[in-house]
Amino acid sequence: MGRKKKSSKSKEININSDETKIFTGILLLILSLALIISPFFDSQLLRKVVETFGYSSVTFGIATLYLSMRFLSSKSFFKSWKLQFGLLLFSFTLAAFLTFWVPNSQLQNTLEYELPAGQLGYSLHVFLLSYLGKFLEFIVLIILFIISISLVTSIKLTQLRDYVEKAFDSTEGLQIKGALEEQVKPDNTKKDEDHHGMEGLLGGIFSKKPEEEIVFKNENQKPEIEEAKPISSEPNITFKNEEDGLNLEGDAPKYADWRFPSIDLLQDPVVQPQNKEIFKKNALIIEQTLKSFGVLAKVAEISVGPTVVQYALSISVGIKVAKVRNLTNDIALALAAPASSVRIEAPIPGTSLIGIEAPNPTPNYVYAKEMAAQLIKDKEKYQLPIILGKDVSGKLIIKDLVDLPHVLVAGATGTGKSVGINSILLGLLLTKSPDELRFILVDPKMVEMAPYNGIPHLLTPVITDMELVVNALQWAIEEMLKRYRLLKQVGVKKITEYNQKMGFNAMPYIVIVIDEMADLMLSTGVDVETKIVRLAQMARAVGMHLILATQRPSVNVITGLIKANMPGRIAFSVTTAIDSRVVIDQIGAETLLGKGDMLFKSPSYPRPIRIQGSLTDNRDLENVINFIKDQTDIVDYSDEVTRAKEAEKKPDSEGSTFEDPIFREALDVITNAQKASASLLQRKLRIGYNRAARLMDELEEAGAIGPQDGSNPRKVLISSPQQILGSSSDDQMPQ
Repeated sequence: MGRKKKSSKSKEININSDETKIFTGILLLILSLALIISPFFDSQLLRKVVETFGYSSVTFGIATLYLSMRFLSSKSFFKSWKLQFGLLLFSFTLAAFLTFWVPNSQLQNTLEYELPAGQLGYSLHVFLLSYLGKFLEFIVLIILFIISISLVTSIKLTQLRDYVEKAFDSTEGLQIKGALEEQVKPDNTKKDEDHHGMEGLLGGIFSKKPEEEIVFKNENQKPEIEEAKPISSEPNITFKNEEDGLNLEGDAPKYADWRFPSIDLLQDPVVQPQNKEIFKKNALIIEQTLKSFGVLAKVAEISVGPTVVQYALSISVGIKVAKVRNLTNDIALALAAPASSVRIEAPIPGTSLIGIEAPNPTPNYVYAKEMAAQLIKDKEKYQLPIILGKDVSGKLIIKDLVDLPHVLVAGATGTGKSVGINSILLGLLLTKSPDELRFILVDPKMVEMAPYNGIPHLLTPVITDMELVVNALQWAIEEMLKRYRLLKQVGVKKITEYNQKMGFNAMPYIVIVIDEMADLMLSTGVDVETKIVRLAQMARAVGMHLILATQRPSVNVITGLIKANMPGRIAFSVTTAIDSRVVIDQIGAETLLGKGDMLFKSPSYPRPIRIQGSLTDNRDLENVINFIKDQTDIVDYSDEVTRAKEAEKKPDSEGSTFEDPIFREALDVITNAQKASASLLQRKLRIGYNRAARLMDELEEAGAIGPQDGSNPRKVLISSPQQILGSSSDDQMPQ
């Protein structure tokens, strides 16, 4: 029995077939060309079109051309009904608007309205005029123009409203004037910046695309300009003695007329234009590389950050995320990028996409001026604002230290820790007066924070001697307990409620910054850890916050107790994945690029976010600090912060006036070593720092050692303990 042949049915042509769509598209294309060229050619056929549409036939032709491409092209750009409606609305509005300016006397002659907008424009104008009148017709046409432009360009009406409000805001008059003056300057660099800024704005406007297109996400923000203030010489610094004490609460404001530094003191950003074709090419390379390993994926979005480009992948169902993670080195090889600089984030928070982050071939670093401009605009939102930088999509990241409430900063040498801390301090100095905020700065390297000496925000000069840090932390604990007693007396629970009840900033915030924890932990050990942990646990409610930095993120430096009480984490580039786990409890920081590239983790984020840190140049910092020093002639510091607490001395059974029972052992230690320091006594006698510091005071009083000489060991003035002990005994013998 022979096999029956399958009868093949010919494909019928219907309204949805490709042939019908192409034929319709060709007819519309011919019609659109006729509409566009009709006002410029004199023929009998085209003259009929001019009589009907006038010059508005050009815009109607463009609308018809877009409709024809809807049938002829498969590109998603030509599938938008919103854009089609916007073009038609613009055409009708233009037709009425062209006839609006024709004098009424000429409208009586039907031949006169032929050129402006034809019979169509005449009919629309007469209809609106009869119902609305001349003035209301004009208003309606303007509104329709704005709506049509919004539909065509996808610019939201709220964006237009915000732009108009900003343009007419009297408080920003100087800023607009400055911006206009900058546009007039024949500066090629400025033109590139403005072009890039507009490109970023349009990228944000057209960020919502169909799934089959790659979306470029980038948010570039221009700094707002304020009037600069003069800079003058440094103030005179005076130190309060111990009897004066240090009273931070209950005083009237000393800096009621405080002027904040202007962002004009900061240097302008330098912006390089981005080549989107390179990013599209890399996206294709990523797709082909993954396909060669059996992973079907498509790049759905491209987020162009300052120094990193994130390619957001949409993968097929059934493919494990781990399989994409394991291809990191292969993707890096295909992109010709260092393997250690490609990072995979799976998934991107809030999406079902996988992010592949690679270095930007034309990086744009984040300058302090653009961060400061946004901060000053939104400063009322923050109590203690800290500027961080921009994320991979170009969004400015500014956080409130009160919400963190303590920050741990870690990273290898030269990755941007000190610059990051300077950026944080800069944001605080731009928005807080000395009545609102005070600092205790610890700088073992002696040069990083030296420029801050002389500003009235400091409670004491920058501490460079590690032996004094424990005293400062002990003072901070006592200050914390004192503040809690004040809160209890007033009947409030936190510093903001206390200041509101007092009517002014009676209790300023205190931020303690330690630039290098490793040196501090090695020299003072457990005593410092205990004090840091106690402050981190209790000091938040009374407005005291810690910022700790280290270039050695090991478990010996960042202990478990310290980590548990430091929820805010900033990880710059580290050398190993182990160091990354110590800082942010996961790997990833070892793949960062350096130069301010960081991972930021806080209680509000379930996973770390990647940020390009703000660049605070030394010149920027110097300008701001000099401006602050010019605010006042006298800066009052107190040595009570770093002074060791003196205990009451009582004579022992032998009549000696030395309080500590191991004083004699301490004499043996320093005479044998012929050098004296608190850390030496800690190691040899196995005691804490406070006791060692008291012993050092007793040894100096007894004449065994010389006065303090910076961070150097004190000079030993004796060669035998009997020179001190013998003289003490002789003093007690009867004459």
